[in-house]
This record gives sequence, structure tokens and C-alpha cells, in this order.
Amino acid sequence: MKNTIKSIVMVLLTVLLILYVGVAVFVTACLLNYNEYGITEFGKKSLVIVDEDFSKNYKKGDLLIVTKGSGDKVSVGDYIFFYNPAEETTINYAEVSDIVTTDGYYTFIVGNDYNVYEPYYVGKDIKVFHGFGNVLSVLESEFGFLALIILPTMIAIIFEIYAIILEVAALKKEA
Repeated sequence: MKNTIKSIVMVLLTVLLILYVGVAVFVTACLLNYNEYGITEFGKKSLVIVDEDFSKNYKKGDLLIVTKGSGDKVSVGDYIFFYNPAEETTINYAEVSDIVTTDGYYTFIVGNDYNVYEPYYVGKDIKVFHGFGNVLSVLESEFGFLALIILPTMIAIIFEIYAIILEVAALKKEA
């Protein structure tokens, strides 16, 4: 009976360790792949954390995975995500009212004749994970990184130093 409980505890600890390592690696990768606007970008996919309600489809705290397709896949009437460095809000979401092509580059006209140039286009294909934006936001924060990465590392280092001290003390007793 004791061996069974010990085996179950070891399996649970192994699963928790694997989950912890996976989350730690994912959060670190997200932080290392910030672009100049503070948005995590993996190739053509951007992780957008909704921090305000800007659409009936997306609520505060949602995590959006926005995929950037080529400009020719956007049509008039589509809603797109784009960077707007002139405003306090980093990411905007609006309906395309017209598309202008100049020398192979696309310019999307949205809203009240606002031009979105191709480098500022984030994407239009979206996967939504409700509530996960809040979790990722906390994990990417200074406190979250401290709690997830720094403190466990410090505990491991202190434990190893303690183990070395015990080994040195044991060697001194033998001598």
C-alpha cells in the first residue's frame, strides 16, 4: 500500500514538473519574441491579449492568435487587426472599406479614411481563447516572471548549496 501511494505521488510530481517546465518555456519564448509594439510574434502569428472590449466578439481577457495572411486575401468588408503607433492603443480592429495596391504593396483603408500600410497589418484570421489572455498577461508580467522563473531557480540554487555544505561536513567528519 505504501509503495502504491509513493508511486502515485511520484507520477503526480512528474506530471506537475512537466507542466511547469512547459509553461516556463512557453512564457519565456513569448517574452523573447516581443516586437517593437510589445506584442508576442511567432513568424506570421501574433498573440494579442485583449485589454479592453473593442468588439462584441472579443472581450477583455481573451487571448487571440492572429495569423497574418498575404494582403491579397483581405477583401473589402473584412475586419483586420493592425498596429496604430499614433494612439495609446497598440492594436486596433476595424473593417476594411477599400484596398489600394501600389507597386505590389497593399494599403487598407479602414474606418474614416484611415490608411493601414502593409507593415502595420497584423492579420485577419483569428483563433480565440476566452480568459487565457488574463493568465498570459499575469505570467508575462514582472511579478509572474519572478514567481515562475526566478524564485524556483533561487530555491534550486539554495538547495544545491545546502547539499554541498552537507557533503563537505560529512567529508570532514570522516577525516
